[in-house]
Amino acid sequence: MFRPGSVTGGWKTCHVPRRTWLDSKIDVFLEELAASGMHLDRQRAGELITGQVRAVATLMSITEATARTYLGDETIKDMARRMLFEVADERPGADLMEAPRTVPLPLALVGTTVAALAEAMQVRAANEPPGHLGDVITTYAQTLSGLGQITAGAAAGQAGDPEILFPPALLRRAARYISGAADLAANGKLPDGLPETARSQLAATLRRDADGLIAITTTG
Repeated sequence: MFRPGSVTGGWKTCHVPRRTWLDSKIDVFLEELAASGMHLDRQRAGELITGQVRAVATLMSITEATARTYLGDETIKDMARRMLFEVADERPGADLMEAPRTVPLPLALVGTTVAALAEAMQVRAANEPPGHLGDVITTYAQTLSGLGQITAGAAAGQAGDPEILFPPALLRRAARYISGAADLAANGKLPDGLPETARSQLAATLRRDADGLIAITTTG
């Protein structure tokens, strides 16, 4: 009896996409960030590493293939550590639920931020390999959970439209996640079922929400 996938003289082997040098270096980069509780989408990580390859190639007047040999795992980890330094205001690795809460947000803006993060999570998830979806969900869910817990605790017993105090680092982290999703949406990296005509509107809305949070944490 003929079985699907069989060929004369044996079985057809399954084609598994070969992992590239960049794939492995992205893994190293993201793992180093994750060790401090920070996450970045794979596309952005790939762009940073590729940019470093080109910079080395230009500086040393060599090909990009040769430049890659100079970027071992430790060099990639150093890149990730420098990025952690650049986002130090997000307090990588810290328990943000215990951080000082000094930035007030009206309850309506809290709702807008939660909605923006939920949209950002969908955009990000649509652009990640299946094996990394769990990390994406965990990353965004932790931020959403923090916003929700602080809001519930602060709003209890308050009348009217209370202002909720948040740790600046939590809001800056949320802004970075939303901003990253805005970049993906602007480049047409949309979730399944979302029409192409919605690209510009979604990107603009996410960008507005991210910029608003950054402005508040800068002046708050």
